Amino acid sequence: MKTKQTIASSVALAAVALAGITTTALAKDNGKIKSDKMIGVPAAMTGPAGNIRGINGAGLPWGIGEAEVSVKASGKIDVEFENLVFTAGPNTGKNTVGSMAVVVSCLDASNQPVNVMSSPFPVTVATANDQGGDADIKTRVELPSPCLAPIVFVTNATGAAWFAVDGL
Repeated sequence: MKTKQTIASSVALAAVALAGITTTALAKDNGKIKSDKMIGVPAAMTGPAGNIRGINGAGLPWGIGEAEVSVKASGKIDVEFENLVFTAGPNTGKNTVGSMAVVVSCLDASNQPVNVMSSPFPVTVATANDQGGDADIKTRVELPSPCLAPIVFVTNATGAAWFAVDGL
């Protein structure tokens, strides 16, 4: 009886380990990863101090409300977020950036980062009645195969600075 429990425990641990592997690599067959843990640029990571895989943090801190990120091995990307706004500076609590992009950063088979950027997309800007910072982008990019340890950034329109990130 104890042997059956040990085998069952080993199988369960292997399944958990395998599930962990599939969330860090996008297989061409059925790979899809989703997350709702996107964060804005903390004050300590603004500018070059916030460089992740060649993309600097924005020049001022940013915060983000709710966000959902989905990336498929086919390159289909869905990113939806609300209230991506400055958390310091003259525009605290507002978004003044009307165009952003999504960058998916993967490690390729030789452990080198590959950053793939979407076309710029519109983001709501602050008005008298709304703080802005809302967007819903559905697009497709050409991801490397394999795409290991994917990170999704919401960046400025050129992809040079990130406002929010999700390590999926």
